[in-house]
Amino acid sequence: MSIPALLAGLLGPAALVAAPDTGPAFTLRQVSTGIYAAIDRDGRAGANAGFVIGDDGVVVVDSFQYPEAAESLLAQIRRLTPLPVRYLINTHYHIDHVAGNGVFQRAGARLVAQRNVLGWLRTENLKFLTAEQTKARALVESLPLPDLLVDQSLTIRLGGRRLELRTLPGHTGGDLIIAVPDASVLFCGDLLWHRVAPGLSDATVSQWIETLAGLQQRPGAADYSYIPGQGEVAQLADLGEFERYLQDLSDLVGASLRSGVKGDALVAAVLPPLKAKYAGWGLFADAAPREIPLMAAELSGTKRLPPPQPGPAW
Repeated sequence: MSIPALLAGLLGPAALVAAPDTGPAFTLRQVSTGIYAAIDRDGRAGANAGFVIGDDGVVVVDSFQYPEAAESLLAQIRRLTPLPVRYLINTHYHIDHVAGNGVFQRAGARLVAQRNVLGWLRTENLKFLTAEQTKARALVESLPLPDLLVDQSLTIRLGGRRLELRTLPGHTGGDLIIAVPDASVLFCGDLLWHRVAPGLSDATVSQWIETLAGLQQRPGAADYSYIPGQGEVAQLADLGEFERYLQDLSDLVGASLRSGVKGDALVAAVLPPLKAKYAGWGLFADAAPREIPLMAAELSGTKRLPPPQPGPAW
């Protein structure tokens, strides 16, 4: 997986106006009847997306980092079904999952997201960009805002097919998962990275670990296929593996902090044992050194997180 493309939404700035390189932006994988995962190819889409075809319409999940990749996804949907695209669900606000929102809005979709995304979409995404990235900043500032806000849960029906949306904490304070019970498929967004080192810019890892543990304990969890925000389609064991990564990271950083290790010495102390277990994961070489200070900030209580947005006033 290419580093520059993905880093825009997770670890640092990158151009957002044009997708990198040439060739297909994603690989389309049929996960179940009428359910497809669009898996990023070498950073050309920036993240994963997908869609669900129901009896009377289509729901799209996430819209990539590049609008042209979103256009390609819409074209793929049109090849498979004439049904209207009724909804686009954003699993969280990060730019690598939302930059194509306008493509689907213009196609007639209503935009759905967790409540905090409304306040963060056009503001918090700017922190990933430099002042010189004027075109990218303009794209962020013009992103269409969600039409429907989810506080805890929401059910969307496409005829006889049902999508269950639920808010869960971890990667950001505005994450949504989308379950399709009749097909045993769960869209996880960036709550799941399948053998890819995660970005922690807005994460609360302690809550993230609890979320992953809860997902593994759901009735029928072993029967589900899990579509991650990054990496290939996963199974139940992969959730456990990712939970262990986050726990190892937290434990290693916590032990070093308790020994008085800080700064560059902290990274030097934590990276080798983490590398011994996870060096083969995508993005590890670039992401892990950046994650360690973020993990330390969380454990020491100094990490800055986006402020929660106000809920209903009645």
